[in-house]
Amino acid sequence: MRLPLLDLALWAAGPLLNAALFCVIILRRRLRTFPMLGSWCMFTIVSAAALFLTYRFASDHTYAVLYWIVDGLDALLQIGVIAEVAHNVFHSDAGKSRGLQLVPLIAVAALISFVIVWWIHPMAATRSDVWEIRGDLFTSLIVSVTFSRVLLTSQRQGLHWRFHVMSIGYGLMTWAVVTLIIGLLHGYWGRYTHYVGVEHVRMFVYLSILCYWIFALWREEPEREQLPPETRDAILHLTDKVSYDLAKALGTRGKEFH
Repeated sequence: MRLPLLDLALWAAGPLLNAALFCVIILRRRLRTFPMLGSWCMFTIVSAAALFLTYRFASDHTYAVLYWIVDGLDALLQIGVIAEVAHNVFHSDAGKSRGLQLVPLIAVAALISFVIVWWIHPMAATRSDVWEIRGDLFTSLIVSVTFSRVLLTSQRQGLHWRFHVMSIGYGLMTWAVVTLIIGLLHGYWGRYTHYVGVEHVRMFVYLSILCYWIFALWREEPEREQLPPETRDAILHLTDKVSYDLAKALGTRGKEFH
């Protein structure tokens, strides 16, 4: 079966832009800071070539098996990249002073995402289509929930969109939101109505994010403005006091109902 020219162009553009992004990561010496992003780029390049060759020369069953393996590994790498972004933000001086824990954050995000995805029953012709839609939604929700917490932390540290870690985070967040919307549309329309057009939108957004990352990681990021130690300590003390007072108030309110 021959693919339309537009589908071939979009398929080829993905690994080509990932190769360009990987070259930027190597040439600008970003691999030590973002090893998961570099791994995701390489995996996308290799998997795209493997899927294309399998599609052209192997059986449909072989292609389906390889597709599901690649899709699962790709989802894990996406979660790994957002964990890498969270690690870079939380392990600054301010993050260490608050004792932020990355693993509990990912675990809570995964639990919330699992409950939501399990509750949703998308319209699909086969069980595999149902689980593919649920898998896309699950990954998107983890990224969205985790990066929402990362965004709050980054604002306290003075990080903005021009910093490399935030550029990657904003790109992932955009991709997660678009994937979430597309997953909901597939769940509503099924896998056949408007499927090709919706997938083309997904690919255009994905390619745009890759171009943005190439541009963002090529340039040097600005110097991070550090708050004076006394100002930072005062902010952290005030935040802790507010959290303590809120917990105490909620505890008192809870006793009133017993």
